[in-house]
Amino acid sequence: MTLIEMNQPRKDIKMREQAKQINSNLYTDFLDYSNIELTQNPQNAFVLIPKSYALNEEKKYQEAIQQCDKNLIEEPQHLHALYRKRYHILCTTGFTLQDLNQHQQSIQCIEKASNSDLKYSIGYMMQGYSLQSLGKQKDAIDCYDKAIQLDPNYASAYFNKGYLLTQLKKYQQAKDIYEQTVLYCKLEQNQ
Repeated sequence: MTLIEMNQPRKDIKMREQAKQINSNLYTDFLDYSNIELTQNPQNAFVLIPKSYALNEEKKYQEAIQQCDKNLIEEPQHLHALYRKRYHILCTTGFTLQDLNQHQQSIQCIEKASNSDLKYSIGYMMQGYSLQSLGKQKDAIDCYDKAIQLDPNYASAYFNKGYLLTQLKKYQQAKDIYEQTVLYCKLEQNQ
């Protein structure tokens, strides 16, 4: 969680995967722990956000969104809660346009987070994805560019931008972006 707040989302994901290999019951164990902790302090942000990760892993997306909402009641601009809520909303919709309202809500979460002093590269990348899904290609490219500006090694942002450029038939630009994607993917593997 702290790694995401430090703008290192890939490292966070990698460490969570390593932890799951060490303890295959990681999320189940955390849900048990968080239920005990939250009976003592129901608004404990240190527990609410990670609990949303665990609920998401269990495919309990609505409950995960509720955990984020509890945190946002206390701190409406909590970046991590906004980011996670947006992610859980996308999981609920299956990353498709089946529910336009859900996509609009997820974009609003990221826009709130983006207006803060702190910036999440992953937030911009995910907002770009939603905007791309809604057919707002220029806005999506702007978001991918912001993500890359915040984290010049962010391979996923390069990849998504390259994919969008390919859809727009801007093949040379897409090729240049894909070459950067490959470079940063290799860097990530060596970290």
